[in-house]
Amino acid sequence: MSETQQWAATARPLRASRGRVLFAFFGALALLATVLTVPSSAHESENDGHIAANVNYGFEVLGRDTLAGIQDGKYTDVWSENGYAYIGTFQTPDCTDTGVYVVDIQAAIDNYGAAGGTDADGVAPAVGGAQVAFIKAPPDTRVNDVKTITIGDTTVLITTEEPCGAGINGGAVSDFNTNKPCPITGRDADGDGVDDIADCNRANTNGNKDEIGKKGPGAASQHGRGGISLWDVTDPTKPKPLEKSFLDFGGVHNTYPWHGVNGGTYLIGTADTFDFFDTFIVDISDPANPEALSLTGALDWVPVGLELDQLETGQSAGIFNHDVWVEQIDGRDIAVVSYWDAGFVTLDVTDPANPEFLGDSTYPETDPLGRPYEGNAHAAVFGGNGSFIFGGDEDFDATAFGVTFEGVTYDAGPADFGPSTSAVALEGEVVWTGGEGCSAGEIPDSTNDNQIALIQRGTCEFSTKAARAGEAGYVGYIVANDATRGDALITMAPGVEADAVDIPGVFVGYSTGELMKAGGSVSGAGNLSYNGWGYLRVLNNTGGLLSVPDKSPGPEPKTSVDQLGEIGYYAPAETLEEPEGDPYASGDLTMHNIEVDPSTEDVEATFDGGPRMFVSWYSLGMRALEYRPGHWHTNANGEGSYSWNVHEVGRYIAPVEGSNFWGVHVDAVGGQQVVLASDRNTGLWIFTFGCEGQGEVEGPFYCDGGSDTP
Repeated sequence: MSETQQWAATARPLRASRGRVLFAFFGALALLATVLTVPSSAHESENDGHIAANVNYGFEVLGRDTLAGIQDGKYTDVWSENGYAYIGTFQTPDCTDTGVYVVDIQAAIDNYGAAGGTDADGVAPAVGGAQVAFIKAPPDTRVNDVKTITIGDTTVLITTEEPCGAGINGGAVSDFNTNKPCPITGRDADGDGVDDIADCNRANTNGNKDEIGKKGPGAASQHGRGGISLWDVTDPTKPKPLEKSFLDFGGVHNTYPWHGVNGGTYLIGTADTFDFFDTFIVDISDPANPEALSLTGALDWVPVGLELDQLETGQSAGIFNHDVWVEQIDGRDIAVVSYWDAGFVTLDVTDPANPEFLGDSTYPETDPLGRPYEGNAHAAVFGGNGSFIFGGDEDFDATAFGVTFEGVTYDAGPADFGPSTSAVALEGEVVWTGGEGCSAGEIPDSTNDNQIALIQRGTCEFSTKAARAGEAGYVGYIVANDATRGDALITMAPGVEADAVDIPGVFVGYSTGELMKAGGSVSGAGNLSYNGWGYLRVLNNTGGLLSVPDKSPGPEPKTSVDQLGEIGYYAPAETLEEPEGDPYASGDLTMHNIEVDPSTEDVEATFDGGPRMFVSWYSLGMRALEYRPGHWHTNANGEGSYSWNVHEVGRYIAPVEGSNFWGVHVDAVGGQQVVLASDRNTGLWIFTFGCEGQGEVEGPFYCDGGSDTP
């Protein structure tokens, strides 16, 4: 599994650490799964209007830059302003040399051209040399997200900061963004009709803007910084700090800046707060003196309409703010917040000090092949001048993983280090070791050669716990989540002692761990079934009912879909169809980020054309898609995708080396529109997109009106 998977499966569920509180407070609601019957054919053309699967078309490589050199899993998001690209960095094993690369886009294009460009086999030469600056992050800190905005005469770069390095996989939960410890129950001790958590956080944050983002007394689980930094990059070759490490939330994952309709400039962000108050807004009109305005989240939105009928589902269960976007729609500033299993939430942020909940989406009961949905709302943007929301789910767990204890199989998470449970069986008597197992002697020695150590989550890395269990003579280990973080599951990522681990292990939820503490035996663990990867969805954002073609060939029959209801989807076939071998052998097949093509925002959505979006799809490359009502594809003709009211019009996967695209951003350089993409392993790529396709590729491109009719 890639380092991207480690973060996706490990860090993000921590934001939902108090998810079970919502069940205690509002009551658990049942999830009903209904299997859909999917017909086997769509349009009459031989390949359904698509180029054959994984043949590149539409995108043309215009430039590249390998930045500091090819470093697997290093590069994160990409943004640009005034001809310069900014690329963030994630986490090297020891969390060193992280920061932001600044690249002259035209120089990258020129260097690529001088190297000869793409050869006859479509291979793009690896070139560098266009980097003009590097902004180093604070020690033990990664930069996940980069954004820019011009305020007056100043071009401002906004970077997010998250702690990394030692302790990233375990550790105690801090009461981030609070001024005193807050309860983690749903009680109403003072009888005012407001949950204690809400009362406490209101007193510590919204009641006093100066307190937003300050740490409480809890011990942080990582070193490093956890806020945002603002840089003056008016001269990109000489970045100057405006405000560094502002708002220490313990981690900020994404932000989005915008010029408000009221004349101010603001940013909205996602905070790793662990308490359902994770959506913050800052006034950056004076970027050297940012001012925190508001902090909100799920516990504010439930009383005014946030749906709780679909929560904490699948392998990466939880509800938390993962990403944000803002557009001006009908004279108002409207945000879309990707809130993981709770779906996509819209807010009116016209008054940024008082954001107003508007609505949230609800997931369908099943995916296109009839399996229960996973949730995982990861990123979203507005399309069609605000009429649609193009949103994507990020699901790195293509298989359902579990552990069988006393004859009953419980959901579990695997370890991304040491021997896998498919190679070495996890079988034996479970022994509760009495603690977190972080130091020598803390885990009591096993008393026979068939015992599995049960260890509590917390304080140290997972690999440290596993190494101590191995030293104590156990044949395997189980790490149980703590009470605060509940039953959310994760994939345990490797730490500094990963190479010393020679026994298999799994991660289980808190309630499963409590059952195991009473004693019993494990008879096996591993992948139980294939359940697919994350894919793209289209939502109605017109404000009312929208009539769209139903899931059938052609424009009829129609179905009426309410506000924020799903009106389309797109999934490469590889994301849904079970492979014959290892489902992870081809890399990460989930989607990641989305951006619209601004040149198509005014295009009316019809069968032959519509608003276009570009999607970074990790190992499945870059995808160009259009919202086109009337299309319905089931891969019956080998077109390589499943889609409803969405049509693929381009794709690119690097020949030979493959791709692992994380970020995507559309800009104009030298008078032409370009698509910037950051590859986790190989740095910055620069594309142009041609609707009729590029190169000698057989088959209809179906991008300029097409030859098919419904």
